Amino acid sequence: MKINPRTFKFIIYIVSVALFIIFIQLGIPKSTNNYQKSIPLKEIPSQAQQVETGIYIINLYDLNASSNTYYADFYVWFKWKGKINPIENLELSNGVEDWGTTLVPVYEQIQKLPDGSFYQALRIEGRFTQPLSFENYPLDREKLDILLENSVYTLEQLVYVADQKQSGYSDSLNLPGWKIEDFELLSLVRQYQTNFGDTRFTDSTKNSILQYSLNISRPVSFFLWKLFLPLVIVIATGWGALLLNPENIDSRITLPVTALLTAVFLQQSYSASLPEVGYLVLLDKIYVITYILIFISIIEAIITAEWVKEDNPENYSRITQLDHLLLGFQIFTFGLTILVLIWISYVS
Repeated sequence: MKINPRTFKFIIYIVSVALFIIFIQLGIPKSTNNYQKSIPLKEIPSQAQQVETGIYIINLYDLNASSNTYYADFYVWFKWKGKINPIENLELSNGVEDWGTTLVPVYEQIQKLPDGSFYQALRIEGRFTQPLSFENYPLDREKLDILLENSVYTLEQLVYVADQKQSGYSDSLNLPGWKIEDFELLSLVRQYQTNFGDTRFTDSTKNSILQYSLNISRPVSFFLWKLFLPLVIVIATGWGALLLNPENIDSRITLPVTALLTAVFLQQSYSASLPEVGYLVLLDKIYVITYILIFISIIEAIITAEWVKEDNPENYSRITQLDHLLLGFQIFTFGLTILVLIWISYVS
């Protein structure tokens, strides 16, 4: 089978268009719903008792991607005026394993402050659930939430007001494999489309929620040195076939095939550390582009092998030109798609 350079260039252009379409489809972020179904508190009901509440994280550990859980050790404090004790019926909305959660009061008795307010603090340690999104793995940014809610009093009766000034996290806080970015403390409203069978209320009820969110991200160095560098070495090995003498047919085919198999093993190694998800993560998309480019190298090696068999000196020059053209095309395509995919991950 003989393919002239013009036809081969046309094939490359067609493949480029196909790659671009695939790339655009892969780069579209997957829409997700907020699992909390909560909205910001815009106005405090006039009759509601306000409780100034803050959270200070002491320690985080055992972030489990498979079970979407983590352990937290923190202080939470309440300052209020009124008859309702906000500590009674306190609920950790996203807490799991109640039997393993400890709530230890800082003071044996509720304290009365000089301004007439009541004050109490708790040290809480327990396991919390947090749905994680791996769309942008390994450049993903996550939020670890702690949700406080009173299971008895509605929004019209009790409201948690965020103590932004005193809340935060310990300077020594460390979560291996993650970088601590910052935190948010929000007063939210959660609406339940039920009155839980209590006919004293309407068909829907609203509760005050205090949400503490710790924003974390994976270090870029983890992506560059542990995941991306091995892949670059593999695909560069495949590109090496384009620099060989056209007469080395076996090596020109073996190198990209070996690179393809190695890339498959590399993908399996990092996929084993992730839970089963129904979408492609960022690194999967990069590997898809890699597979396509390596496959193009294999096809080119097979086609040019037929030209070598014709024993025409002009074919050697044509093959060298095509090799250089394809090498430049692959390097440009690989670099561009990586940069755009990473950019999409940061803006999504």
